[in-house]
Amino acid sequence: MTRTEPRTGARAVPPGDLPGVRAQLRGVTADLAAGRNCLWLVTDAMVESGLADELYRGALFGTPVRVDVPPPPSPRARGPEPKREPATGDGDGWADGDAGARADGDAGVWADGDAGAWADGEGDGWAAGDGGARADGDAGAWADGDDLPYLDLSDDGFDLDLGWSLDARAPRVPAPRTEQPGPRHDPHGLLARLAKELSVDADEAVATLVDPGRGRRPVVGVRAWTEPDDHDGGTNPGPGIGPGTGPGTGTRPRGAAVERLFRLLAAAVKDAGLPPGERPRLLVVARLRDLPEPLPDELRHGLGDTAVHWWWGALGRLDTATAVAPILDHGPDTSGRDRDPLAERIRRAVRSETVVEICGPDLELARLLALEWDGAQHTLGAAVGRCLAAAPAPVPSACPPLRRIGALLRPGAELRQAWAAGAVVSWEGRLRAHVGVWHPAAPVDGPQPAPDGDVRARLTALVSQAQQRVLAPWIEEARQRLAVRALGHLNRPVATLVADYADRPPAYLGGDPERAFLELQVGELLRAHVSGALALPPRDAALLRLLVTTRNVLAHRSVLYDRTLDELCAELSQADLRAA
Repeated sequence: MTRTEPRTGARAVPPGDLPGVRAQLRGVTADLAAGRNCLWLVTDAMVESGLADELYRGALFGTPVRVDVPPPPSPRARGPEPKREPATGDGDGWADGDAGARADGDAGVWADGDAGAWADGEGDGWAAGDGGARADGDAGAWADGDDLPYLDLSDDGFDLDLGWSLDARAPRVPAPRTEQPGPRHDPHGLLARLAKELSVDADEAVATLVDPGRGRRPVVGVRAWTEPDDHDGGTNPGPGIGPGTGPGTGTRPRGAAVERLFRLLAAAVKDAGLPPGERPRLLVVARLRDLPEPLPDELRHGLGDTAVHWWWGALGRLDTATAVAPILDHGPDTSGRDRDPLAERIRRAVRSETVVEICGPDLELARLLALEWDGAQHTLGAAVGRCLAAAPAPVPSACPPLRRIGALLRPGAELRQAWAAGAVVSWEGRLRAHVGVWHPAAPVDGPQPAPDGDVRARLTALVSQAQQRVLAPWIEEARQRLAVRALGHLNRPVATLVADYADRPPAYLGGDPERAFLELQVGELLRAHVSGALALPPRDAALLRLLVTTRNVLAHRSVLYDRTLDELCAELSQADLRAA
């Protein structure tokens, strides 16, 4: 899924290169190597974007022996049913043709054709013809062409008027049509496609996988989202294999074929007594709606020795920052003489962290926002709204109230549907609602509506956290350097200054006043400078005042204005240049 961003020409980072993705892939491949089946649950958006297919290929093609079960062919690719065209002659039925077409006659029976048509005759049995035509006689034929067959209609409370007369007719029920039960019932079913890859019949697919004479046993990969509903025709898998509603009912839940394959393989492996290192394994990548609802928990609790992996907490801050880095690195050129590379680096870091904090693990939204937002605080809300309108985002109704903050190893039952829709994520070990749940998307036509107080408060908190992450280390490093330089500008003894201006002097430094002075915070240093106990140079004093303002703003989870941020970046850069 590597692509080039159209506006910057930057090459997007492949998902397989992200640390969180690699960690999940390692976990899946380790379980497969240990002889365990793997069910990998992903969100709906991952299937739509193609990320799920890329993860599937990364996990499956990392195994030495594998069977990639292809998706079922589309109905159009399976070929249309042959059409029979009506006759154009004197008769009012089907013309004589290669497939046993019907000719209208006095007795309303089938004419002789090439493929087993009915012949009108008086004999009892089958007439001689190209396809074994049947003669109309006493054995199950209709004696009079004006009479029509009796229909054994069930009494279900509905009146069905076909215009046929059922009076004075003895019920004649034809023999039921017999079909072979089992996986051969659907030539495009999951077991049939697996058997085709193994070059065996569908009934022999699972037995072939556990055959003692087989060499290295494969990993069988299935994309569950490609499996249609009730693909094996509702065929009952039999006692002890799984739930079913009988042949031909077509009412089994979605994913019944995948569940059946899990159960069949688990039973076959148990009967064969294969050790973990010699077992065939299943790798199924699925959405929640591709499987019966209780199946993930059943597999996790021991069915078929299966490991269940959730795409939950897989991506972290580093993954999103890595994904947007190529876009932000292709910003303004820093080779000009009048540019400050350090100040631009700090501003770019603040911009990147703001995108990461707002978008969380939504990589596509993060890329869009990195392209759309110019880094100014007053344009951030409108840029977020435009990106939400351009990218698929969950609706507010998809997110239930979050009653706790901490995220467990997997989404709870009450959060699974919201997780599947992308409304709730695990972000850095905590539950978090997607930004699309609480921030409105920009309308297609018309101006962007002003956000309400709750939206502004949430957005402000996220931006403040991003600024704190980036600027706090720079503020602390600048404070330490100011304290070192201030030792040469004292107007009072250092011990007196520490005793007068340190709010909480460290007790372990009571015998070393110079080290205690180096621990003074920016507010304490500023009070000493204002009172005359410390005489800093003008540039250092200006930087100290700016550090105090910045720390106070961020401590109250507020956001620095663009002007203040630009001034801070410039002063930090200049302070590095004049530091001795």
